[in-house]
Amino acid sequence: MLGTSQPPGDAPAEPHAPGPFDRTRPRAFVAVAVAVASNLGSIGAARGQAWATEPGLAGVLLLLVAPAALLLLLPRRPALATVLSVAATVTFLLLGHPWGPVFLGPVAVLAGVMLSGEVRRARRIAWSGAALFAGAVGTVATLVAPRIERIVADLPPRPDGRWGPGSGWGHGGGAWFLNIEAMIAGAAWLAVVLLIASAARDRIARRTAARAAARATAAERERTAVASERLRIARELHDVLAHSLSAINVQAGVGLHLLEKNPGQAREALSNIRDTSKDALAEVRTVLGIVREGTTPPPGALPADAAPLAPTWDLSGLRHLADQARADGLDVTVELAPGIGDLPDHVAGVVHRVVQESLTNVRRHAPSARRVTLRVTQGESVEVVVADDGVQPVTAGEPAEPGYGLLGMRERVEGSGGTLRAGPRPDGAGWEVRATLPVAAPAEPTRPDSAEQTDAPPEPGETT
Repeated sequence: MLGTSQPPGDAPAEPHAPGPFDRTRPRAFVAVAVAVASNLGSIGAARGQAWATEPGLAGVLLLLVAPAALLLLLPRRPALATVLSVAATVTFLLLGHPWGPVFLGPVAVLAGVMLSGEVRRARRIAWSGAALFAGAVGTVATLVAPRIERIVADLPPRPDGRWGPGSGWGHGGGAWFLNIEAMIAGAAWLAVVLLIASAARDRIARRTAARAAARATAAERERTAVASERLRIARELHDVLAHSLSAINVQAGVGLHLLEKNPGQAREALSNIRDTSKDALAEVRTVLGIVREGTTPPPGALPADAAPLAPTWDLSGLRHLADQARADGLDVTVELAPGIGDLPDHVAGVVHRVVQESLTNVRRHAPSARRVTLRVTQGESVEVVVADDGVQPVTAGEPAEPGYGLLGMRERVEGSGGTLRAGPRPDGAGWEVRATLPVAAPAEPTRPDSAEQTDAPPEPGETT
């Protein structure tokens, strides 16, 4: 449909799902918390680990590297933030400072990397950083374990049997967190933290994708509604103006031809022009009034709650259309089935427009036509037949493409669940338009596609 398709190159790219650490405020909160916890915790841990040195100014600055990298380098430089935090932690441990709280910084940075930036890149850097962190800590543990063992072994035992005053975690001639089991347990906890962060990021990505899809669906629905409205307005104005202007053109030609020879008939032609233009203005006002009042129903509204999508008529207007055609010199026979006036408004409106456009096409494209038969019958469905006896003009070259009038008729009929055939009469010379419409409204109105409107292509000259 008009305006509802997009070129392949304009398809929207997959939306980037921002993580919570893409914003500065969450990173600042976590960075401050990590800085306070790691510094205070390391001071306390130094008193419980007799072999460790309490952090001085250099140690405090090393503990602040990870929070600063978390705050200042994410999400633009995640790899650099990871390397700096791991390097600062390794340096802190090699200087003999206590183990434990210092690990909060790099773990927070790795979780921050997972929760910021582009998803695939964040995962790749976070897991690579975790491997680097685990390997670095394992290497440091291998290097410092002998020295710590010697220090702990030289400490005098406390009365309770533990090693030296405030030795705390040291027992059995060493430190429990320097053995292989403790290293594996620490790596496992780090993996658990990153898996939780990754799961949270996946959930955020799904919610972002769902919101983007909802926005795209709403935008597409709006574009479709706008295009449908444009098409409907174009059909209404075409049907009104094409019919009326065609009749005015014929009557004006008659008036000019008879102005000097037969002033009485010329006066009658001018009267017909006046009446036709008056009716056309009334219909245009009706269409514009509907547009001005709004035609798009609110979300969730039933069809009955919406403003009417087209003017409505009873079928007494068909006789008025026939009278206008007779004023143009056509012999119009009207055959209406009994009870046909009880049709629903939407069906009566389509019938009116099919008859109006068919009579307009007879005047414009079948100048040799003299007799027109208009027949409307009703059974399980309504059948509208408009047939003339004119000879269609033959033009050189390929058959003409269907014009707006024939396309508009087909869209109206098929939009109401019916079928339309327009072509030469099967029983002789002339042209016939035959529309079949269900009386009840279709459950899901079909949306006609001009690319599929191929049955019964019009003959040359039968365009509008």
